Amino acid sequence: MKHAASIITLSVFVIAILIGAGCPQHQTTLPPEKQPLYNPNQTTTPQWVFGGGGAQTKGGNKILYGVGSAPKMIDISMQRDRAINRGRAEILKIFNTYIAYMMKDYARSTTAGDMSKESYESDVIQVQKTISIGDLNGAQLADTWRDPADGTIYVQVVLDLAAVRDLLAGKGELDAKLRDYVRANAAKAFDDLEKEEAKRGK
Repeated sequence: MKHAASIITLSVFVIAILIGAGCPQHQTTLPPEKQPLYNPNQTTTPQWVFGGGGAQTKGGNKILYGVGSAPKMIDISMQRDRAINRGRAEILKIFNTYIAYMMKDYARSTTAGDMSKESYESDVIQVQKTISIGDLNGAQLADTWRDPADGTIYVQVVLDLAAVRDLLAGKGELDAKLRDYVRANAAKAFDDLEKEEAKRGK
């Protein structure tokens, strides 16, 4: 009887494991301080390490993403933070390109295409100056990889379109008409940027 009970107990245990393995786990993005510094078992270089920054529609979400890296340091947490800041700087470069697409369409809608190149470029630069890397603290850490060969840490950070739209729309320095335009046309400018990157083979 004891042997039969042991078999039943073991069977129940195995079934429970199989059921648990078959259920998808709900994944949430943890803040950097709550995430593992990196996965020590991942020895193959992720594809995103080679991709750099850009714009992408992924799983129905429109995101700007950047890749940052930092060489080996004694303090791995500080090393990863440095890589994250560099990833945000990469997003800022993409963000500035995004603003240029946004302003191009805005100029067309407000001046019927009658704006001079100098005036347009001046407006683009003016809007770009209102955005700093500090505004991109909302960028989320998506993945981290540490090169086992030299200890370099690579991170991928992402900023979704909703955060981009809120950031621009919340800039009181910008003209009210432009902020209204951003709310209504943020997705179109993103699509234009994504198409242009596709042409360049990113």
